[in-house]
Amino acid sequence: MNYIWIVLLAVIVITKRQLTPRPISAGLVTFPLLLVCYGGYMVTQLSLGGGEIASLLLSLAMGAAVGMYEGRFIRVFEQDGVYMRRGSLVTLGIWLLSIPVRFIVSFGFTQLLHIHVQLTGSNAYIPFLFSLAGILLGRAVYLIVKYPGEFQRTAAANR
Repeated sequence: MNYIWIVLLAVIVITKRQLTPRPISAGLVTFPLLLVCYGGYMVTQLSLGGGEIASLLLSLAMGAAVGMYEGRFIRVFEQDGVYMRRGSLVTLGIWLLSIPVRFIVSFGFTQLLHIHVQLTGSNAYIPFLFSLAGILLGRAVYLIVKYPGEFQRTAAANR
């Protein structure tokens, strides 16, 4: 039952972050890259088969696709000389609806191909880490491509 409260708290925090304006920063790219690096490091500490690694890469790719689609609905605007970004109820809905879809596809992939899954128990978070990193990277890539001037000016201002 405690896990339900943790998940509920995470959803509330993510909802708040989605709908609150935040400045554009290098963290938009560096944080998801750190997640991928950490996830990759954790994978190297385990002896995973090729099928399970393919499942992780599928989670990363599906997350990136969701993030890029989400990026279409993120508003970028200037406030007091700082470029800000803010999600919407649409981005929140996309994120919430993508959770079961990504889970079903990844789970179905491993079941359909009879892949022995080792990422359970204390390592069950690793596929979610790759999926989250994919969403954040996809969103960052979309926003950088859609708003290159804003990102260049933000980078120049932070030098």
